[in-house]
Amino acid sequence: MIDALSPWGLTTLERHNDKNIPGSPERAVSRSVIEDTENRLWLMERIAGSQIETRTNIAENLLTLQESGMDWLLPYQKDTDGNFISDVMGFPWQLSPFYESDELPRPEFVFDAERGTELAIFIAQLREHSKGKEMQGQDQSFALINYAQELAETIKEREPQVYERLEPICARLFPKMGKFPQLPKAFCHGDFHPLNVLWKGKKIGAIIDWEFSGMRPEIYDVANMIGCVAFENPGALGEGLIPAFMDGLYDNTDISDDSYESLPAYIPSLRFAWLSEWLRKKDHEMLEMELEFMELLLAVMG
Repeated sequence: MIDALSPWGLTTLERHNDKNIPGSPERAVSRSVIEDTENRLWLMERIAGSQIETRTNIAENLLTLQESGMDWLLPYQKDTDGNFISDVMGFPWQLSPFYESDELPRPEFVFDAERGTELAIFIAQLREHSKGKEMQGQDQSFALINYAQELAETIKEREPQVYERLEPICARLFPKMGKFPQLPKAFCHGDFHPLNVLWKGKKIGAIIDWEFSGMRPEIYDVANMIGCVAFENPGALGEGLIPAFMDGLYDNTDISDDSYESLPAYIPSLRFAWLSEWLRKKDHEMLEMELEFMELLLAVMG
């Protein structure tokens, strides 16, 4: 049989089926951890044919960021032919370093100010090392309001009781969402939250799951992070990780005043994607929690 690592000029020592692989398993067809003969651990992912272009762009972007000097990356490796995606037994595969991280203590991590400071440094680094660079892939700064409006219409038709709760939320947010496309843009991770961070203690070890990265309104990652943390415990809006995160952004980035002014509306606006997820899974308990969370965020907006 062919050695799984041979396209990358490596030799397999052992497969590790006991390793917990972080990140969403839905983003690859299959994943495994392999140790080579130099005792390095690698994550080998088989991807779908439809992912080849996106995954190639991600690999190019991670290389650009790494060559610029950015920390915390697990870049995809080029095979011996210089390709980021290699054909193994007729299927496309990618290889990246496997990082052994510490488990994130949920939900108490939301009150760790040190983690918030670390996360702000990541945003600052991402802005610094992507600015002025030619990043691959499509512009992801589509009009969020179009997505939200289409979802609201679908809910109105299929879940009229849910729409009764959603309608006043839409009335508050849609006028503000229409202005989001005019905000300054930056290269964003696209799914930035604490579970896509590999931690060593309270320090960042690596950042994973870049599938939604691209040019977006510069406040996108900030809003997504705050929303995901506050969903764990809304009390985190006032202490711990989120205030430290915001302090770090003010101190270390040049995010515009217009973007900060849009943030209170941007946070609940991004939750439409989660609403869609709970509806798709028919998870009515999580759907109820999501609606309550959006209502709470609107109350905080005033």
